[in-house]
Amino acid sequence: MTDQAYSDQPDLHAKAPFRAALLTQPGNLKEALRQAQADPGKTLFGVGHGIPSTFVTKVLASTKPDFIWIDGEHGMFNRLTLHDAVQAAQHHSEGRSMVIVRIPEHDELTLSTALDAGASGIVIPHCEDVEEIKRVVDAAFYPPIGKRSFSPWTFTPGVSDASLYSNDPFNMGTSNNHTAIIAQIESVKGIENVEEIAALEHVSALMFGPGDFSADAGIPLKLGGEPHPIFAAAYGKLIAAGMKYNKPLMGAAMDASMIPMLISQGFGAIAVSMDVWGLANLVHGGLKQGRECAQQASEAKKAEVNEKFTTNGTSKVSVTANGKATSS
Repeated sequence: MTDQAYSDQPDLHAKAPFRAALLTQPGNLKEALRQAQADPGKTLFGVGHGIPSTFVTKVLASTKPDFIWIDGEHGMFNRLTLHDAVQAAQHHSEGRSMVIVRIPEHDELTLSTALDAGASGIVIPHCEDVEEIKRVVDAAFYPPIGKRSFSPWTFTPGVSDASLYSNDPFNMGTSNNHTAIIAQIESVKGIENVEEIAALEHVSALMFGPGDFSADAGIPLKLGGEPHPIFAAAYGKLIAAGMKYNKPLMGAAMDASMIPMLISQGFGAIAVSMDVWGLANLVHGGLKQGRECAQQASEAKKAEVNEKFTTNGTSKVSVTANGKATSS
């Protein structure tokens, strides 16, 4: 550190290799996933975000993960909170964190909100065939790729229209070049069609849905242990499709010991923490530790009392678990 202006101290600047020219525009998740697929050393690590609070978003973004995965399907984000969360993530990470949003099935309102805010990736849940994905591609990309509607409130021409690309005054090129579509496969039918889905040009990554797949297949949902044969076969087929069509996988690690295995299976984006689970485990761990300390203190107190109360060196008053005294 020196007594120089911020601009003269590059060590203070966030290393954000995939950010757009403006933090209101999507980072280049498409390229980041491509690089992660080519080089395991560039695997993206992020956090799952299910608490609908921009205060929480800012806390997560301050750690500068590679991505923040906002669950718009099951997290209770309304349109304004989602919009502000996307931009808070990018601004508070100084452009380091790209935002991936899982949209509710067939919900173009959430899709357009996420994209207009500057989300870099869209997770399509419950993908079962290529037609579903083509409909989302149509809505998520500007012409000539799709038919996305241009928002007049996203840019101020001549003021906030900087772009990394030439002849791109409204950043349509930025969005088309940077936005990644992630197909989440979570049904028997989806697994049957996973090769066709993985082969689509505008699918940048694949994601598995273990809970919904297990329910759809009629098998028990398990966390850890030996997987059910039907589950193992489906998961293997997803991994094989990703490798065949050079598409990375996205998912979560239950703990750090899983990461090497996930990378070897072709995962290019791994959530290493989830805000809801992390908070619950933090509180649960604190309560457990507190109760254990209280139990130890209680046992120490009983031992101290038992040591003090002796009669003629032979009879001793003991304090039992219910607090009653007995003599021996």
